[in-house]
Amino acid sequence: MELGQIKNFILTAQLQNMSKAALALNVAQPTLSKSISNLEKELGAQLFDRSGKKLILNERGKKFLERAGAAVEELENAAAAVRDKAADDPINIGLFCASGRFMRCLSRFSGDYPDLLFHISYLYDSLDHIDVNEYDVLIYPRNSLFRRYRGQRAYTEKYLLAVHRNHSFAAKAQVSLCELQEEKLIFIKYDARRYDESYHLYRGAVEAKRGYHVCNSFELQRMMISADQGAGFVPEESAAAYIKDDDIVLLTIADTGFERDVFVGFKREKHLSERGRLFASFVTEYFELNAEG
Repeated sequence: MELGQIKNFILTAQLQNMSKAALALNVAQPTLSKSISNLEKELGAQLFDRSGKKLILNERGKKFLERAGAAVEELENAAAAVRDKAADDPINIGLFCASGRFMRCLSRFSGDYPDLLFHISYLYDSLDHIDVNEYDVLIYPRNSLFRRYRGQRAYTEKYLLAVHRNHSFAAKAQVSLCELQEEKLIFIKYDARRYDESYHLYRGAVEAKRGYHVCNSFELQRMMISADQGAGFVPEESAAAYIKDDDIVLLTIADTGFERDVFVGFKREKHLSERGRLFASFVTEYFELNAEG
């Protein structure tokens, strides 16, 4: 006994006319007639009394209609509950670096699929404890710490230098790294061992002549620069809050190579949910990644 057969029977019983029921169901009348006949054979009971083209529901048919209608309603409610729950299950995204460009990708996807939800976690302080399988998508910079994650480069972003508006550099269009050796610089240090990529790039480019301020987030760095406590490097795609701060000026860096690659990694396809696969496909196309991974 199939759900389609039961639905065919219910509508036919309500209309008491095979032609009208077939039209409403958008099926051929012989097809509908065969469906009803097969149902009656399976039940071992005739449900209708035929009178020409008119079908009259008999007592057995009335009893079946009453309970079949309740059963179909319950099944449809159950299916709706599952669909609602599926829509509520979020796509899990882990960020090891802030990414304005990825957020724009996310916004574009949400415009196409407004009912899908996201759970986004900033994981810069969780590297030792992260369970990769919890996340459908991971966003991270190129770094030896992330060698165990499989992914592809999504884009490259330059670092900018953020200084206070009263700084002597504020009127400059760009600055070279060699000019910063005597500056009070503020770097992001996530824990006892891990710095933001800009620290390693800077230390690799110049000879360090003094210590540095450190904090554990770009937001704290922005607040320190805004209070004229030093200058700091910020990725161009994460600079929105700095741009909005009237006390901060952003400068380009003249030196080549002062930039970071941002990678996108997906959970293995066989472990991705249907929503996760949909999003992974969208991200792959958005950033023009290799679909084969």
